[in-house]
Parts: sequence; C-alpha cells; structure tokens
Amino acid sequence: MELLEAIRTRRSIRKYDSNKDVPKETIEKILELALNAPSAGNRQPWRLHVVRNPSLKKALCEAAFGQTYIEEAPWVICVVAVPEESGSRYGDRGRNLYCIQDTAALITYIMLIAREFGLDTCWIGAFDEERADRILGLPAGQRCVAMLPIGHAAEPRKDRPRKPLREILTYHE
Repeated sequence: MELLEAIRTRRSIRKYDSNKDVPKETIEKILELALNAPSAGNRQPWRLHVVRNPSLKKALCEAAFGQTYIEEAPWVICVVAVPEESGSRYGDRGRNLYCIQDTAALITYIMLIAREFGLDTCWIGAFDEERADRILGLPAGQRCVAMLPIGHAAEPRKDRPRKPLREILTYHE
C-alpha cells in the first residue's frame, strides 16, 4: 500500500477480528518506523506502552468507559507524554503544548504506518487519564494521552463526510 492510499483508507475502527492475530514483530516494525515522527527540538517526549495482556486490556477498557474494542484488538498501544522532556528546553509552552503536539504526530504516524501493514486503529482519547496512568504503572511526570487498539477490522470502513477545503482555508498572500 502506498502512503496516499493509507491516508485515503484510514478510518477509526471500533470492531476488531479477534480471530486474526498480529505478530509482535509487526508491531515493532510499525513502532520503529513511527519513531521518525517530528518533535520540537527533537526532544521525542514520549513513551510507548504496548499491551497484549487480556486483564490489562480489560482494565484499560474500563478506564475508557467501556469501549470494548480495546479488548477485541490483539494489541493496544498507549502513547505516553513526558512533558518535562519538552519543558526542560521550552518551559511551560513545551510542557503544555509541544509535548502534546509531538505525541499527536507520533500517533498519526503509527496509524498511517499500521494501514501500510494492512492494519486498523482507532485514536481513543476518551478515558480516565489518572486511572490509565495507574494501570500502566506510569511514574510521576508521565501521562497517557491516547490509546490505540490495533488489529484487523471486523467491520467495513465507512467514509465520513469531510469539510470542503474552501470552508476551512484562508490564504494570506
């Protein structure tokens, strides 16, 4: 699959085929490639917690208000921000903005690379962050900012309407 096709076909998938596994080696390839994501000052203020353990996935599902596809997917990638790694160079703007922008870039890379491997994801931001942090055993100063179930879709991809470019674009020439 080419990058443009991955962009065109990426959709948030909320039902995964629990009979189709994804090898750990594939997850590692995806994540290795995703580390090419940009970050402010190349600080790379992120950590990745990759969850396969069924009881941990169940706990993450409960922290995410019962989004059951977290348990269905063979893997859940939890993207963790480390605000002080940005803050040590950029102060409050690094802590409060850059580290979030940087993890968002990493998440986007993971989702698009997963499509390149024929896999599907869903960016989950609706969860009890403190509870997720405890489940993952995060040290103080780190925060889970997204959960990404990853696996094979068990539902068709649905195209959703997008705003036309002319509605959201302003040129300043």
